[in-house]
Amino acid sequence: SSSARLKYRVVKCSSEDPEYPVSELLTHSSQTKGWQTARFCDFPQEIGLQFETPVHLRQVQFLSHQSKIATKIDLYTALPTGGDASYDSVSFKRLGYLSLDSNERSQFQARELKSVYVDVSAQFIKILFHKCHVNRYNIVNQVGLIALNCLGEVLGPDLANGPPAPNPALARPMDGYQPPTAPSAQDAAQAASDEMRYDPQTLERIRSLSSAKARAVEAEDYEEAKRLKEVLARLRQTGLLLRELEDRKKAAVQNEDYDAAKALKSEIDRLRTAIDRPPERPMERPVERPHSGRSNGNGGRAGAGSPDWGGAVGAVG
Repeated sequence: SSSARLKYRVVKCSSEDPEYPVSELLTHSSQTKGWQTARFCDFPQEIGLQFETPVHLRQVQFLSHQSKIATKIDLYTALPTGGDASYDSVSFKRLGYLSLDSNERSQFQARELKSVYVDVSAQFIKILFHKCHVNRYNIVNQVGLIALNCLGEVLGPDLANGPPAPNPALARPMDGYQPPTAPSAQDAAQAASDEMRYDPQTLERIRSLSSAKARAVEAEDYEEAKRLKEVLARLRQTGLLLRELEDRKKAAVQNEDYDAAKALKSEIDRLRTAIDRPPERPMERPVERPHSGRSNGNGGRAGAGSPDWGGAVGAVG
């Protein structure tokens, strides 16, 4: 079975800013404002989630606010053993913690995305947010989360047999019938994180290119698949830059620095035009010497590096 985004309800929230209610976390789009704690709240702050039925949880993704950042996040899960269990009655097990960067290096412009890989059956999640990083943009000591995704498989109400086994009927398709390829766990996680990080225009282009790449692989046109993979990587990098420039433009407008806002708008328009123009296949490729020293990643701007996932993951207690 493949991982998919799991639907959840928020059943506990220790505080929220009226302008940034916890219900914003249920809106999975790049337009979401996200949740923020109340001003000058006490830490730790708690969010509790409940899935409709037990799930096999594979991954949790946190997209932190760019300046209202928790120093540490603790993650707990619970699986009720029977009856109508509630969030307050179940026994939680601590999976571990992650630390978040203070974000000074990006001048508090970029948002950090953390992906935590777990492998546990659960119906409830408890998340504790510890005291915030102090900076000049967060003088009221809040913590903010732009988005929260949970990925895994639904187990259904009957847990006696554990996680569902793959359906053997799908392994050997009937003659002449090719079942649609289910997205892999990696694809599902990538799609979920894309949705949080890019604007709708960039997102639509990413989806279109991803579909074209899947068709190329199916047709065994691996040269085309490789080209599309490279285009997607460039597009994702440009998309991150666009998001950063949009944030800087908003800040410039708020500060009434309209010259800077105009310059940023021109740069955003230029990049958007480049994205919308379909990439051309070069007629001839000069032989290039491989070069090292330049990072092929996102330069740390979106914080997609490996999470500082400590604690005794999966251990008892």
